[in-house]
Amino acid sequence: MEQKKTRITIVGSVYAKPGTQFVYVGRADQCESCSIAQVCHNLESGRRYEVMAIRAASHLCPVHQGGAVTVDVAEAPVEMRISPDLAVKNTTIVMKFADCDEACDCFAACHPPGVVAGQKYIITDILESEPIPCRTGPSPVLVRLVPLPEGLPRFMP
Repeated sequence: MEQKKTRITIVGSVYAKPGTQFVYVGRADQCESCSIAQVCHNLESGRRYEVMAIRAASHLCPVHQGGAVTVDVAEAPVEMRISPDLAVKNTTIVMKFADCDEACDCFAACHPPGVVAGQKYIITDILESEPIPCRTGPSPVLVRLVPLPEGLPRFMP
């Protein structure tokens, strides 16, 4: 099994369970005067993370009722619908969201939180090829994506 690259951060104690996923949304105003805020806010805003392990350290926190806990996190895989032209297992894509509006019943499946436009992702699995109606193009396919780890060689044709 592949070892995910982790980083140490601090999350609210409610989220400190292995397997819990969250989208990091940035710093709260109450964090400005905190002495450990640097550790809490070492993630990239808008990205989805998964708690991989819990560490022993806990902290008082004005943002999280019940305090905060030191954890190891990794960027989490995301399930979303993409164009069938792009849905090829083990390929790398640069994320470009479909042009559709929020009134679409499938908008959330095609624009999930934690996916960043312009970032490179690897399609690890094709989960479903059952067509769903799409008003703006071909029926999108459900896939599992993982962010392309930084530092890997990239083929540029």
